[in-house]
Amino acid sequence: MNSSTLSRSPRTYTPVNALYAHAEQLQAHSLSDLLGCDSSSAQQRASALAFTFGSLHVDISKQRITPHTLKLLIDWAHSCGVQEKRQALFSGQKVNTSERREALHMAARWPKHKTPPKGMEAAAAFCQQQQLRLADMVSRVHEGRWFGATGQAITDVVHIGVGGSDLGPKLISEALADRPSHQKLSVHYVSTMDGAQLLPLMECLNPATTLLVLASKSFTTADTQFNVRTALAWLSEALEIDISTICHHQLVGVSSKPEKMTEFGIPEAHQLVFKDWIGGRFSLWTPIGVSVAMQLGMEQFNALLAGAHDMDQHFLDAPLEENLPTLLALVGAWNCQFLNIPTHAVLPYDGRLKSLAAYLQQLEMESNGKSVGLDGRSVNHATCPIMWGDVGPNAQHAFYQLLHQGGHTVSADFVAVAKRDVVATDEVSSALCAQEQLTLANCLAQSQLFALGDDAIPASLRGHMAQGYRGNHPNSLLLLKELDAWGIGALLALYEHKVFVQSVLWNLNPFDQPGVELGKQLATSLYEMLAGETLGHNNVKDPSTEQLLCKINEWRQ
Repeated sequence: MNSSTLSRSPRTYTPVNALYAHAEQLQAHSLSDLLGCDSSSAQQRASALAFTFGSLHVDISKQRITPHTLKLLIDWAHSCGVQEKRQALFSGQKVNTSERREALHMAARWPKHKTPPKGMEAAAAFCQQQQLRLADMVSRVHEGRWFGATGQAITDVVHIGVGGSDLGPKLISEALADRPSHQKLSVHYVSTMDGAQLLPLMECLNPATTLLVLASKSFTTADTQFNVRTALAWLSEALEIDISTICHHQLVGVSSKPEKMTEFGIPEAHQLVFKDWIGGRFSLWTPIGVSVAMQLGMEQFNALLAGAHDMDQHFLDAPLEENLPTLLALVGAWNCQFLNIPTHAVLPYDGRLKSLAAYLQQLEMESNGKSVGLDGRSVNHATCPIMWGDVGPNAQHAFYQLLHQGGHTVSADFVAVAKRDVVATDEVSSALCAQEQLTLANCLAQSQLFALGDDAIPASLRGHMAQGYRGNHPNSLLLLKELDAWGIGALLALYEHKVFVQSVLWNLNPFDQPGVELGKQLATSLYEMLAGETLGHNNVKDPSTEQLLCKINEWRQ
C-alpha cells in the first residue's frame, strides 16, 4: 500500500491518513516557498520553529513543514499514546517486550539528590552504587595508586569493546579531549575483530603500565573476547608473568554478567556492573564509560550525566508541542514515512565530533531498523532512514556534489559549535577564531543551500555560475554554545529519546536487535571451517561462499 492509496481513502479519518493527504498537497510547495525570505509570516514561522534548551539550540525551520503539518504530527503522537508510553518508560515498566525487560538507561544518570520517578527507585540506587565504585577506580588511577603486575603505576588505558561498548565512550573521548584536565592518562580504543587497532598499541605502549578495560554487556561477544585474549597474551609475554596474575592487576571488567567476569579471572574489586535492562547502545552513562572518566576526570563525567539527565527531565515534563525529542522524532518520521526520503545525513561541523555519525547509526538503525511491529504484523512503510555522514567540511569535498546536483533527496542534521576557548598566543587565537568563523559560515551556507537550492544564489552571482542546485533537502541545525560535557550529554540524550518516540509512532520495540544475531551464528560455523575445527563445507548454503572459502584456504596455505 503506497501513500497515494492511503491519501485517497475516503472511509475513515485517522491522523496517519491525514498526514499522507497533507504530504501529497505539500508537494506543490517547495522549501523556498515556505522559507519565503522577505515575508513576515516566514519570519514568524522561523521563530516558532527554533528552540533553546540551556546551551543547546535546535532549529527545525528548514524542515518541509507548515504549522498545519506540525498540528497533524502532534495529533498523531497523541493518538499513538506517546505521553502514556513515555511514562511507562520512566516508571520501569517492561517496555522491552521481546526480552521482557525494562529500559532504564535514564537511571544511570539520575542524580542522587533527586527523587526518581516511582518504579525507577531501585534502578537508580543500583546505578548510583556502581558510580561510587567507578569513582574509586578513577581516583586510584589518577592518584598513582593503581599498579600493574610489576609494581608500576598505570599510564595508559586500552578500552576493548564493540558497538555500544565502544562507540559512545570513543565519541566522548574524542569530543572532549581538549577540555581542561590535570590527568596524565591516555585512553585508546580497540573494537575491530581483525586486530588492526590492537597491533599498533602493542608496538608502542609500555606493557607494565597499561590497564585493559574489557567492556562487554553479555561478556560473550566474539570480537571483544578475541581482542582481550590477544592483549593479555601480549602483556603476559612481554612481562614474563602468567595471564592470571595479569588479570588480577591489569584488567577491569564492565558487564551485566559478574559471574562470567569472575570465571574469566577478573577480581571482584575490578568489576563494574550494569543491569541487562540497559541496552548496549544506551550504556555510555553506565560504568561502560569508565575509560571516559579515567581520561577526563569525574567532574567532566558527572557533567556529561547531568546534561543527559536534564534532557531526560525535559522529555518527561515538557508538553509535546515544546518537547525537543518529540519534535525531532515527528519531523524525522514525517521525512521518512510521509515524504519518502530514504536516507538521513549527520553532518557535524566540528572535527571533534567525527564519530557522531557512527554513534547515531547504531542508535537509530539498530533500534528502529525493523519491519515487524509489536503486534507481530508487518509494517508497510520504512521505519528508519539509512543514517550516514561525515564531518561537514570534509564531506563538502566528497559527496556534497551529488547532494546538491544529483537526483537523490536526503534529509540532514547539521551540528555546529558556536565558540571554542583555546589557550594560545594572541596571534594563534586570532587565526583559530577565523577558522571557527569560516566553519560556521560554511555550515550555515550549506544548510541554506540544502533547503533553497538555486534560490539561494545571490542576484549578483546569477548568470555567472552553474545552476541546477536541487534544494528541497529538509534539514535541522543543532547548535551547541560550546562543546562541553553538559552539552554533548544533552545532545545524545535528545537523540535517545527521539528514537523512543519514533518507536512509539511506528509500534516497534527499539530495545532489542534480533537482526544482528543470525550473521554472528553463521560466522561461528564458518570460523570453525577456517580454523580447521570442522571438515568439509556441508553447512555452506551457497556455492559463492563455498568458492570463497576455498580461495581463502588456498591463499592461507
